[in-house]
Order: sequence, then C-alpha cells, then structure tokens
Amino acid sequence: MKIEQRMDVDCIWQVSEPTVEPTHLLVYHQEEHGHATAMAGKGIIGDAEPIACLFSKLMETPSVNYVPNPAWVEYRLYETRTKDGERFFVLRIPKAYPALIEPPPHQTNTAWLYTYPIVRDIVLILSQYGVNRMTYMTSNLFAMQPDYRHMNDVDIGVVCTYDFADISQPEFVTEHFGKQESENLGEFILAPNVWIWCHIFANFCFHCVKSEVLLGTPAPTFSDTDCADSLLNHLSIHYNLPYDSKAYTQFAMALKQMTDEKYIKLDLEDEQDETDMGDFVP
Repeated sequence: MKIEQRMDVDCIWQVSEPTVEPTHLLVYHQEEHGHATAMAGKGIIGDAEPIACLFSKLMETPSVNYVPNPAWVEYRLYETRTKDGERFFVLRIPKAYPALIEPPPHQTNTAWLYTYPIVRDIVLILSQYGVNRMTYMTSNLFAMQPDYRHMNDVDIGVVCTYDFADISQPEFVTEHFGKQESENLGEFILAPNVWIWCHIFANFCFHCVKSEVLLGTPAPTFSDTDCADSLLNHLSIHYNLPYDSKAYTQFAMALKQMTDEKYIKLDLEDEQDETDMGDFVP
C-alpha cells in the first residue's frame, strides 16, 4: 500500500502505483436516478477489487453510518482491459455534490467550490500514469425534472456523446445499436458533477485526447436496464470493452429487491418525499 497526496485529495494505492501507459478513464456516479450508470459500471468492473481509494475533506458524506455493513464514502478506482489489451481505469463515485438540483432561481452556487478541487487533483494524479482520455457515463437526468421538460431529449435506446476537448463541434453524435450520425439536437443540461469533470479533464490532463460525456436517456423507473444496456452496448462497440453479464444481472436483481422491500412506497397516507432515496449502498 502507498499513499499519494496532492493538495485536497489523498490517494491510497492498494498494492503499488500503476505503470505508465496510455489509459482511458471511465467515470460514473452510482446514485443517479434510475441507477443505469450503477448497473453498467457494475457490469464493467464485475467482482474486481479497487486498485485505489481516493479521499478528500470536500467530499459529500452522510453524518452517520451503519454497522455491520457501513457505507463507504471514498471514490474507488478499478482497472480493466479491453479485448485489445488497452487499459481502462474505472472511477466509481458513491455520492456527488450537490445531490439534488433545484430549478432557477434556487440553483446552488457552491457545486463548483466543492467539486473542482477534487476533480482537479484526481486528474493531475492519474495523468502521471498515462491517463489521456476520459468518458463520463451518465443519463439525461433533467428529463425527469418538470422544470426542464422543455429541454431536448433522445429516444430510449439512443445515446449521445459530446467531446469537451473539441468544443468546436456544433453537434452531438447520436447512436442507436451501433449506427452513428451527427445531429443538431439543441441544448441539453448537464448536472454539475458531469460538466465539471469533462471541463476540468480537458484543461488539466497532461496530454488530453478526449474528454467526452456519454449521455443515455433514462426511463421513469428505479432500476433502468434500458439505459444501462445502451451505455454498455456503446462501450462494447466503440472501445471493445468487455463486461460481466452475470454481475450486471445480479446487480439489477438486487436493485429490484431494494425497490420492493426497502424504499418509499408512494401509496402511504403520510406525506413522503419520494426524492429522498437515501444513500445508495451497493
């Protein structure tokens, strides 16, 4: 084990530092609505153990925890390989700041304050080991917000990509079952964690080649396998990235059980806040 510190982030390499080689970083937040990214991410990392854990005093964490199964608050980094042998790092974010996006004029103005230092330091750390491309895997979270229904959306099964390292491109690239085409889809709204990651990576990565957002379309369900399938299909076709279908299926089934047994039921007589889903603990 080795501890590497850079300003606001402490990186604990579980065995030793990785070798230096060209590496693609895949980032996702596992608490997104529909948990499509959580399911897709689990399919990619399978049962692998993290190669590093990243801590910061700026991370959004609960004030209490539970035993005998405490939730972990740190970001976890995993390593995998494409079928061609290219190295991928997968960064699993348990909780992002802020957890709830309010419509104007109530939008928070502190997201940058607490997100920027963490992202900056992680990018600088990983750039030393050859990371030069990044994909932030997410879904169109604002499609479920009534205040943003006027914004654009794409059909179920379609994913969009946009590269922050090449902002001269005027259009999104959409894909449906491997067929790509460029379209002028108008504007999408990206959550703070998403666009800050893409923007910071494009500016702070030593030799940035790509800093893209991979955007899927969510369904109004707690466990959205349609969006998860679309994200995995894109990563498999374009990056030759394998995934563990058994781990993915088991994780999706576990989420369904959580929906049935643990989370808020909307037919209760007492007034409940259905957005307060608690910490998502895998």
